[in-house]
Amino acid sequence: GKVLNDACAFTQGLLKRHDELTELLFGEDVDSANHDALQHEYDDLHHTLEVHDAWNLQQTIDKISQALGVPTYDRVLSTLSGGELRRVDLAATLIEQPDVLLLDEPTNHIDTASVEWIEKYLSGYQGTSLIITHDRYFLDLVVNRIVEIEFNELYSFPGNYEDFLEYKSQIQVIAERTENSRQNILRRELAWLRRGAKARSTKQKARIKRYDDLDDQGGPNQHKEFGFEIPQPPRLGKRILDAVDISFQYPGDDRKLFSDFSMIMQKNMRVGVVGPNGSGKTTLLRCLLGEEDRYRGKIFIGENTQYLYVDQTHSDIDLDKNILDFVSGGTNHWDVNGRRVFIPGYFEAFLFDMDTLHSPLRNLSGGERNRIELAKKLLRGGNFLVLDEPTNDLDLPTLRVLEEAILNFDGAAIIVSHDRYFLNRLCTHMIVFESDGSLYFNDGNYDDYLLYKKNTEETVETPVVKKNRSADSDSPVRPAKRKLSYKEQIELEGMEQEIEKQEIAVTTLEHSMADTGFYDKDYTIVQESIAALEKEKSALENLYARWEELEKIGS
Repeated sequence: GKVLNDACAFTQGLLKRHDELTELLFGEDVDSANHDALQHEYDDLHHTLEVHDAWNLQQTIDKISQALGVPTYDRVLSTLSGGELRRVDLAATLIEQPDVLLLDEPTNHIDTASVEWIEKYLSGYQGTSLIITHDRYFLDLVVNRIVEIEFNELYSFPGNYEDFLEYKSQIQVIAERTENSRQNILRRELAWLRRGAKARSTKQKARIKRYDDLDDQGGPNQHKEFGFEIPQPPRLGKRILDAVDISFQYPGDDRKLFSDFSMIMQKNMRVGVVGPNGSGKTTLLRCLLGEEDRYRGKIFIGENTQYLYVDQTHSDIDLDKNILDFVSGGTNHWDVNGRRVFIPGYFEAFLFDMDTLHSPLRNLSGGERNRIELAKKLLRGGNFLVLDEPTNDLDLPTLRVLEEAILNFDGAAIIVSHDRYFLNRLCTHMIVFESDGSLYFNDGNYDDYLLYKKNTEETVETPVVKKNRSADSDSPVRPAKRKLSYKEQIELEGMEQEIEKQEIAVTTLEHSMADTGFYDKDYTIVQESIAALEKEKSALENLYARWEELEKIGS
């Protein structure tokens, strides 16, 4: 409670000063000489308090605390877990309402409902926000500019994550074209040098210098290919995991965490698990893993099922140890599922070269240590992946490749995560612990679940409207089908020509932007060209939509 009160100390000071000014202005002993100055200060202060909604300060504190799942105000900070401390710190930061809000991985250790609340909060935030995050769903919904640090340089991209990917893709295409052009010139110059060496003793200095300059220039910086496979799992049996009408509640607690839950796990199923903190996700996992026996119902685990459980706990790392000692006790080979894995080769796929394997762990960054931990856990082997918040503290390149590895994993998986982008890419089914205590289980990913919720809410909220019927018939009254007007008919006949013209306009702009030196131009010119391209593309989409509309009427 003290931390949250300290966070709003500035606002409380303004409220105190507001009370003092009220007494001075409306008291009996008001000094007429200073009245105008006091009135001006009072008006400014009143406006500031209005902007910051300071009149409802306690309600704001309670609202933010509840939305972020902050522990009760009487808890002592030293008794809180790491995740709870992060939520308290985030709540205090938001309560302060600074002009510039600096957030470092705000969605880590926070459940999906809280993340969605933060997204809505930031969408209406009046100040400026600078956010470091690997949550791609969050990036796509919240930000309007992305700054990337790559090869010791800063790149600034307007728009959200989707715009960023499109922009990066365009830059990559241009870089590849530039490099191909450079290589072609180098080949021609090299052929000229070789032909001329025997024919003449003095070569043209300008052409030789041109070749040397191009050769020294080098190609564009490239990220090292980062791809790995989870060691090949043993074959699953016909029965993998069956849960029949399982329920769970702690002794002495009237609330059931879940009840009558059933599922049959099949090969290549990837089930995502989402829910508020404390809802029962970990308990459900423990039941399915056979680590909790206080449930009611039946759970059958197949004879060939081997769980590979990857949790979010960190090992106690001796920073003086090297990577090889930490992972395999110093040996170069490791047996996984009866198959020998060459450890240096395995870790090369995680961007660690041979020299790095023998350097102490203290030389690694936090992100590199997380990557090492993940690689070590995945080496244990198994055919049934159980991932508990695997995306926490991983950088984007690692996340992307982890997704590809899980997609190629020849087994089954249960994934507990609040990373909605991660769930959307991977999951074939979803288990969602809902706020009312019920459990949703169905096929599809997280967006499919959101669509189901939206449709359910619309069905509940929208009253049933009876169809109009004629007085002497039980059949519904159908409106007469409309035909194209003369003007619409003419518009439809010329639509193909209009679309063709618009496609040429889009293609022309795209070609001009693909030119080698386009992104070296003035920033304003580049932005205007991008905006013009978006406008032309939008016009083309509108033409296609109108064409489809007219054809439906005329059909």
